[in-house]
Amino acid sequence: MAVTKELVCLANSRKHLGRCIAGIDIESNAWVRPVSSRRTHEVSAPERQYRDGAEPRVLDVVSMRLLRPKRFGFQTENWILDPSSQWTKRGRVGWDELCRLEQRPKHLWVNSEDSTRKGLNDRVPVEHEFALLNSLKLIRVASLTIEVDRPYDANRDLEVRAKFRHEGTTYILKVTDAVYEEKFRALGVGSYSLSESFLTVSLGEEFKGYLYKMVAAIIERRTTEPGSDR
Repeated sequence: MAVTKELVCLANSRKHLGRCIAGIDIESNAWVRPVSSRRTHEVSAPERQYRDGAEPRVLDVVSMRLLRPKRFGFQTENWILDPSSQWTKRGRVGWDELCRLEQRPKHLWVNSEDSTRKGLNDRVPVEHEFALLNSLKLIRVASLTIEVDRPYDANRDLEVRAKFRHEGTTYILKVTDAVYEEKFRALGVGSYSLSESFLTVSLGEEFKGYLYKMVAAIIERRTTEPGSDR
């Protein structure tokens, strides 16, 4: 049954040729990830942009029409979007609202010693999938470091990762936040410190035997202050 939901947008991240959008439903406080009915589920520009062509930004309150819930394994938050209905911006939220939405998981799903060469606690072996109940978290960190490095394949773009601590564990995860990825690639190879921030952490679909953790959004406290523009 089709419904209209208003979400606090907490991710507009890169996925294939489109984007992965996710947010928390204002009415239920539940995560919602609108997805297309295409095989790879990414959201295209016409499906997500507002009437004036603007891109939904993190912290926007977005009204959208969704056709039905469509769970993909542990990605229990997924809903099929209505491609014929345009999204509408209803407002913005700030830091205080984020604090009310904060989650405090003890672990970001499953931590194992089987990390990638440049990451840390950044993937889950697919055999653990049966124990996973969700794929999105909103956490607060006191600080983080953005690490920009050259990829092994010289023909690819610079890689951007976030290094942070959560509940006593260190993580180094790829950043797919489209705004921060572009910003730090432009700064070049190096390490860059950020202060208190919220992070939207997402667990992606299986790829070559693993489920990868990604930072789908970075929300610095300073960018939520009046007059700032993320």
